[in-house]
Amino acid sequence: MITPNTILNGDSEEVLKTFPRDMVDLTFCSPPYYNAREYSQYEDYDSYLQTMCRIFNQVYRVTKEGRFLVINVSPVIEPRLSRAHQSKRYPIPFDLVYMLTRTKPLGFYQHPYSNMPGWDFIEDIIWEKPESSVKNRNGQFFQHRKPLSYKPNIVHEYLLVFRKHTDRLIDWNLRQYRSDTIEESKVEDGYEKTSIWEIHPKSSKHHPAIFPEELSERVIKYYSMVGDTVLDPFSGIGTTCKVAKKLKRGYIGIELNNEYYEYSLKNVEN
Repeated sequence: MITPNTILNGDSEEVLKTFPRDMVDLTFCSPPYYNAREYSQYEDYDSYLQTMCRIFNQVYRVTKEGRFLVINVSPVIEPRLSRAHQSKRYPIPFDLVYMLTRTKPLGFYQHPYSNMPGWDFIEDIIWEKPESSVKNRNGQFFQHRKPLSYKPNIVHEYLLVFRKHTDRLIDWNLRQYRSDTIEESKVEDGYEKTSIWEIHPKSSKHHPAIFPEELSERVIKYYSMVGDTVLDPFSGIGTTCKVAKKLKRGYIGIELNNEYYEYSLKNVEN
């Protein structure tokens, strides 16, 4: 029996198959980059998307009715082989929205006109970073200003917000809670009122791609209640789990890499 406040070591797709239905209130995660890091290599882009969809189908199964999935993701640039080649940019956020909203809860990618329910797309939030923190892409354009070769510095990532399909309104979900739990869970003054969140990125010697705790805090506060169970199927060094614990939520993390898994246990405990 899977219980909250646990981090598991294994492949997310296989581990999630062992979970009972309807046990998770919120999933917040940042999937592995497509072939952009040494720990994330796939046969091709379609294989990557299919793998992600299978995992999020399992997340759908274990998520309670009307509850949320938030994915932190961005397009990925595959570096060019040489100056004689072009680089390739993969529109991962847009492909994921297209596929997850047209996916059977337990199946593979379906024809766009399938009438089987998938995730309901709710919001796209922009995580904006300081320009000084990102790679400079417009150095050549800055010098010669020739049209057609403009490349902006990429200072944003996406938070894609989905809700498990239901015909019920949010009020129905709220009625599942005691009044004192709702009161304790209320978001304090100073919350973010727009869809652009300005948050500084973080780095760690223990993992090449982590998101800041402030990002996790906002998502967990805005999309869950005290006492809820928060899942991260790509938990890395345990940032989501650590923040969920601090905010009085239960947590379940799944991490494939042994080194990251071992560190996450210490990170969350401390």
